Amino acid sequence: MTFFNDTRMMCKGMLIVISVGLIARVALGYLLEFNNDVTAWAMTIGNFEAGAGLYDMAGYYYPPVWGYILGVFSEFLALTGVDAWGDIFPQLLFTEDWEDATLSTPAFNMALTVMLTVSDLIVSFLIYWLIKRQTGDIVKAKIGFALFFIGINVVFVCGCWGQFDSISALMALLCVCLLLSKKDILAGMMFTLATLLKLFPGFLIFILIAYIFVKREDWRASVLKAGIGAALMLVVLMVPSIMDGTVMDSIAFLTARAEGANEGIAAAALKYSSLLIYPLILILEILIAYRFVKHRGDEDIDSGFIWYVFLAALVLFFYPSTPQYLILLMPFVIVAAVVYENRLVRPTLLLMAGSTIFMLPSLPMLLGTVTFYDGLMSFDQWMSLYDMFYSGPVGLTYVIAGIGAAIQYAAWLWMGVIALDHMGIDLKKRILGRMHSEAGTD
Repeated sequence: MTFFNDTRMMCKGMLIVISVGLIARVALGYLLEFNNDVTAWAMTIGNFEAGAGLYDMAGYYYPPVWGYILGVFSEFLALTGVDAWGDIFPQLLFTEDWEDATLSTPAFNMALTVMLTVSDLIVSFLIYWLIKRQTGDIVKAKIGFALFFIGINVVFVCGCWGQFDSISALMALLCVCLLLSKKDILAGMMFTLATLLKLFPGFLIFILIAYIFVKREDWRASVLKAGIGAALMLVVLMVPSIMDGTVMDSIAFLTARAEGANEGIAAAALKYSSLLIYPLILILEILIAYRFVKHRGDEDIDSGFIWYVFLAALVLFFYPSTPQYLILLMPFVIVAAVVYENRLVRPTLLLMAGSTIFMLPSLPMLLGTVTFYDGLMSFDQWMSLYDMFYSGPVGLTYVIAGIGAAIQYAAWLWMGVIALDHMGIDLKKRILGRMHSEAGTD
């Protein structure tokens, strides 16, 4: 690919990719209003400034890791002179999409975008490192970097939704990279950070342990080191909650997620089916780890490990996920597509498109900044757009979200079929064979 055909890492093509990614995030972060979650996080920072603890006041419902990151972020805000995080607009009291009719300020949104952009950039460089490590091909490494950093869904989650899922992906990816670099204690520490930021990386524990078992000669000592690292980080993170007596508050989000599982497009159905879905995902994760151990053969263990981490991340989204959670999958599917199975490129691009379409129904909410802060859109124009999306027996928002979700899940299924075929599992042949066998029995 001539665009990246340069032996230097920072060639013209890479500088263009980085520039496009930065400009897109900065422009979107400045012009658009983030969703209601960001307002809650801003309120949490306000609680910090008032001298309250993380769980002393309503508004923060996550485990402590994100709260600590917000604490560091509040110091960054102070250094940059951002002293106002939101304003109340009474004309928005009619809608439930903005709690208390509060919009975060453009300055606050811009500062959050900068932090999330740094995370996206680090993830992109880690993808570059992994691909370069496995292939020695700098062009492929640059392609992997570009697929993530200018991936439309990644840009949208950062610049439009202001969600911190790329930080979760960063921690999970760092855990994998540290294991590959034989930094078991640090990998364990990063695993705890990732799990207490978002629940999903916790399911990767089986493939991580399987890798240590296969790779390390003294695997028991390595597992012990990783466990010590994980335990030490857990203690460090939980000591403030233990001292404040807010331990149950700090784990309420994880237990509610495990019990409720209301994150997908069919929230009500998943709420009651989660008792089946999560155990099934758990079983699949164990089977993936078992297959990795059983079929390691004489192949390069590191190479096989990265492929199986991709599989483990893929099955996490067996249920229809909302788009931001898919950011955890993106680094691993991109590495798998560039290094192991080029057929994954097309479903990856389709997944990016589908998940972005899935997020488009939030458009009226996103235009809060240009309407109420910048005055680039009149309130009447905004109301017309709002009514178009949310009024009527079946609002446009449900149509768009349904189309996006269908494309997103179709891409996920496509990835699954390609992955099975790559491993020599002919799903179609097995199904037809079973059908013929049953017909013969009858």
